[in-house]
Amino acid sequence: MVHVDTCEEFSIDTETLWRNIGSFQGVGEWHPMLASVSGFGETPGSVQSVVSKDGQKQVERLQEINPAEQYYRYDIISTSMPVSHYKGEFCIQDCGDHTSRIVWSSMFRVKSGDESKTAEMVRGFLRAGLDSLKSK
Repeated sequence: MVHVDTCEEFSIDTETLWRNIGSFQGVGEWHPMLASVSGFGETPGSVQSVVSKDGQKQVERLQEINPAEQYYRYDIISTSMPVSHYKGEFCIQDCGDHTSRIVWSSMFRVKSGDESKTAEMVRGFLRAGLDSLKSK
């Protein structure tokens, strides 16, 4: 399994940050590489269809969500990426002094192609999301 993670610190408390961006269905509102996210529900089993700006499609399913601890876990059901067994986690951690850290991570198997290129592609996607949040 390949493991990829990114993190970024924010000058905002975890509860406020979670309230603003902690929705599984809301990632399309702040991620710059996504053209659309459609779906409903914020409970385990909820599904969303994602279309990237370059036309790639995937379907994701929420596995676990814990608003009190500010994290959710999801998996990708179908994707055009050369990956399988993809599991992601989006987590907001309290750093004290009204600051937070977002850690966005994933684990997956590479089905074909260069493992390091695939890992960099995934890392670039996660990083673009956190960079977009940081700039807001």
